[in-house]
Parts: sequence; C-alpha cells; structure tokens
Amino acid sequence: MLEFKPITINDKPEIDPYLKKNSQTCDRTFANLFCWQHHYRTQWAEFNGWLVIRACINGERRLAYIPLALNDSPDYTEILPVLAEDAQKHDQTLTLMGLSDSECEMIENVCGKCFIFDKNRDFADYVYLSENLSTLKGRKYAQKRNHVNKFKSLYPYRYEPITESNKHLCLALEETWSKNHNDDGSAEAESTAIRKALDNFEELGLDGGALFVDDEIVAFTYGSELNEHTFCTHVEKANIEYDGVYQMINYLFAQHISERYKFINREEDLGIAGLRKSKLSYEPEHLEYKTTALLLNDDMHDIMNVWHRCFGEDDNTVQQFLSRYYFNHCSFLERADGRIVAMLFVIPCQTNFGKAAYLYGIATDPEYRNRGFSTKLMNQFLERCKKEDFRFAFLIPEDKSLTNFYSRFGYRETSTRVEFKSDLNLGTGIAENDTALILPLNDDCTDTFERDSIVCTPML
Repeated sequence: MLEFKPITINDKPEIDPYLKKNSQTCDRTFANLFCWQHHYRTQWAEFNGWLVIRACINGERRLAYIPLALNDSPDYTEILPVLAEDAQKHDQTLTLMGLSDSECEMIENVCGKCFIFDKNRDFADYVYLSENLSTLKGRKYAQKRNHVNKFKSLYPYRYEPITESNKHLCLALEETWSKNHNDDGSAEAESTAIRKALDNFEELGLDGGALFVDDEIVAFTYGSELNEHTFCTHVEKANIEYDGVYQMINYLFAQHISERYKFINREEDLGIAGLRKSKLSYEPEHLEYKTTALLLNDDMHDIMNVWHRCFGEDDNTVQQFLSRYYFNHCSFLERADGRIVAMLFVIPCQTNFGKAAYLYGIATDPEYRNRGFSTKLMNQFLERCKKEDFRFAFLIPEDKSLTNFYSRFGYRETSTRVEFKSDLNLGTGIAENDTALILPLNDDCTDTFERDSIVCTPML
C-alpha cells in the first residue's frame, strides 16, 4: 500500500537522492515539486526503494505517477502493480508521466505492449549550452546582442544576486506582472509558486538574480541545480516597458552560472505559440522529451478496434487520444456480444465562449449499426450535460450527411470554424471542413457563435 503525503521542506533530504539519481527534466527538481504542489496536487510516497510522485497532469483530471528508483536496474514488475492499484482506487487507469527514453525502454522490456506511449512536444524541456547564453556569440545571436546592447545604452543598470534584502522587491514585481497577465487564471497559480519559492529560497537551494534600473527592480530570475552538469531556470519575470529587459536578465544570469554548469534547462513551452518562438530563438542544444505512458485495458483494446474499423486512422492517432483524453467518466460505451461496439467521448474544453463539451470519436462498429446504439449514447450524454456547467456542446461531423441525425438532439448547423489549441488534430484533418454543429445548453447563443470562431483548448 502506498501512503501519499504532501511535500514539506523537511522532506528534501529524503527526496533529493532519488531526484539526483534520475534528473533529466524540470519536473524532477525538488523546488518545482514543492512550489507547484498546490496546482498539481502533488504528493509523494516511498515503497521498497522507490520514490513515487503522484500528481495531476496540467493540474486537471488525470492522475499520473513518476516512479524513481535508486537502483541502476530498477524492477518495474514490483512497482507497476502497486501504482495500478492506487490509480484504480481513483477510478483511473494507470498513467506514468515524465518518462525518459531509457525508462520507456525498460518498461517495454518487462511489460511488452501493455502500455501506449505519447511523446508530447508541448512538454519537452529546452536545453541550451551555458556558453551560448552567456556570450551570445555568432550570427545566430546577433538580434539578442542588439537587444542587450540597446538596454546597456539606454539604462543605468545593476545586477545583483537574489538575497534576503531584495526578495520583497522581486515579489512586488511579480505581483504587478501577475495583475497584467491573469487572463486565463494561470498567473495566479504561478504567483503562488513564486511566493513559496521566495519564502523558502535558501532552504530550496535556489539561485537567482535581480536586475535594477537606477533603484527600481525591472527583472528577476531564479532556478536550481538539476544535476552536476545542468542548471534549471524556473522563473523569469520582467517589466517589458524597458527595451531588451528579458534578453538582459537572461544574459546576465547565464554569466552568473555558466562557470558551474555546462547546460541550462529553461523548461517547456506548454504549446504556447509565443513562448515556443521565444525559446527556439535562443537556439537550444537539444530538447529533453518527456513521455506519458498509459496502461492498456480490455476496453481500450475494444475502442481501438472500433476506431480502426470506423475511421481507418493509424495506431498513433488513437493512442495519443487515449493517453490524453480517455477517462471513464467522459466515455460513453455500448457493449454487445461481450465487447464494445459503439462509443462516444466528451472532451471538456475552455473556449472563448466559456466551458464547452466537445463530442469526439462517435462511432458504431459497422456490424452493429442501425440498432439505436448511437442514439442511446447521445441521450446518455445529454443527461450528463444537465449535471455539468457546460455552456454549450459542439461537434464536427465526420460526414455532412450526419447533420440530420444530430439535429434530432437539438444541434444546429453553423458556419462557425473551430480552432484547436492542441498538437493533436481533433478535427477532420481539413481545416476548412472544421465547422461546428452547436447545441446551446444554458442559453440560446447560436447567433453569438456565428460572429467568431470557437477557439478551443482541450482540458486534460
């Protein structure tokens, strides 16, 4: 039995040896685990030489586990059944997260094809050579040098390490930044993490720097050691009213740590377009990928069989979908002859019109069509919607000839385009065909949709 508990500062000596032994990515730093546990609901447990981190992916619904061993050749056959049992208690299928390539290989060696693996680009860490960031030499960094030189020419500045005497100034700058960037609520979670980091700066082993113009703080950054070769930058905040301020704090802090570390890990971009562009512009040495693994069960094998028969898509597409969006309470399944023959999935989404339910993967095995299975599943879904806080439901029909079928449930045909903020294509694969059938759930808002696209961020 696993006995999970919250992470405290006093747990650092116990947890650190596991992290240092298995440290490749930002998820495996004590500072991040401790400071973000409020958002990811992170807890930890020890079991027969294993450290198990349990958290919610993206702070949302899916529980996932990071098992870390001190042994060079860990025995996954011992820990995986224990993790599966814990996941089952929460009505979930076992999901492992943040796996390295070598860890995936070890799991495959002992489990065969029991797991499906999803290497999501959005969660890959950016790793840079410290020398490149601290010198900005070469043509590829010309624009960065220009920003730095402009900052130097415009402002009387000074750089100093973060200490007890200036932590309150960093916090004040962060609070101002947060007020200006809280459009989606994510800034509040980050603000809490930063406060915890600054309040426990020395105990967490953090290192950071602050940039001042005259006596006003205009930027700060901090991070912690990932391993003896790599430093991980956790946070970088700046007042963008000062030209080149982000380039300057990055440059100065890289100089501060470059003699001690060959590499600097600047964490992931989470699929945010602007952040990805910025991180790529610094020319990473490589990306450190993190793989998610989902334990297959009989239902998933049946789902993949129906999916192939109805949609003809490759294994990778359906496996990516299952690893990210398959949950018992969001799956509507119909069985016949001892197996799943019809299915309907709901992906909760945040949209520019509010929270919505996107229906996806609606299908019936060709041998079992015309028996009312799809109608039954649609009615079950609508009944569930009455208990949820969705503003509307929508879908993109695989075939326009199905429009009449969906209209029986209140769906209305529109010319509203759907844009997904996801690297997994959740539409038809042809952007111009991704127009929505919409079912208002709380009020009649169809006319509103006609004036704009639905910009949709799937919730995990």
